[in-house]
Amino acid sequence: MKIQKLTKIFFICIITLLLTSCNLLKNPVKITDYALIKTTQGDFVIGLYYFTEQHRKNFISNVEKGVYDSTLFYSVIPNSVQKAGLKQGVDENIRLKENYQSNRGLKPEFHKKIINKRSAVGMWRLPDNENPKQLSDPEIFYVVQGIKAGEKVLQTLESKRNAPLIADYMTVWLQMPENMIYKDSLDFYKTNRQNDEYLRLYGELSKNVLPLIEADGKKLFKLSDYQKKVYQKEGGIPIYDYSYTVFGEVLYGYETIEKISSIKTKLNNKPFENIMILSAGIISKTEYKKLKNKK
Repeated sequence: MKIQKLTKIFFICIITLLLTSCNLLKNPVKITDYALIKTTQGDFVIGLYYFTEQHRKNFISNVEKGVYDSTLFYSVIPNSVQKAGLKQGVDENIRLKENYQSNRGLKPEFHKKIINKRSAVGMWRLPDNENPKQLSDPEIFYVVQGIKAGEKVLQTLESKRNAPLIADYMTVWLQMPENMIYKDSLDFYKTNRQNDEYLRLYGELSKNVLPLIEADGKKLFKLSDYQKKVYQKEGGIPIYDYSYTVFGEVLYGYETIEKISSIKTKLNNKPFENIMILSAGIISKTEYKKLKNKK
């Protein structure tokens, strides 16, 4: 009887685990933890995604250890990202490199439905040329502001992101003997400042290198229908998608982020006045709802 009872409990646990996993796959932005951030400009609450387990647990640990207490919102760019988590007098690049070289980086946790929409919260990192595995810094985080973007703006964004890669392949393609005639035409248009004709021909010719790019296993940047829908409706910063790990979003107090972004800055987007994180703490869902209902 004992064996039968234990077997039954085991199967119930397995079924529960499978159901939970399926639910998370359907809803990768499910929020299970809440962090209250108190600043000199007001308070806000970050909801942490269960899916991004490594980043979620890391952030919770940082909060509980007081890592963010008395740190700064040290970089403020209106309609872009606001970066936080540095102590006064600490250089961002030096800190990023220290954490990276000490193997403290977090492996990326990407999902097609977790993007840099307005109010998203992610971890900052060193650029790809220094950090090819796109490891997140364990401390510095950012909050997305961004603006709504129409279809044409998003198309332009795709083109700009793909331009360097296409240009590299075009340079090689135009050097082929059979394509020199096209190179001569482009050079002629460029020399005579016939920009419209140059861009028209370049655009037509660039289609020839797309199969070459694909054959080399390289992918062009392309926004999904889901991304386009979100960025047109809510706004955000699509260029960071699937490159910087987003692990949560601001659920309460977004006006604090807007207030922070409006503060005047000097060199390197540093605010003229210090914007301090006074304290950070993990709160329960009940505590979050109480805050939300006060409004």
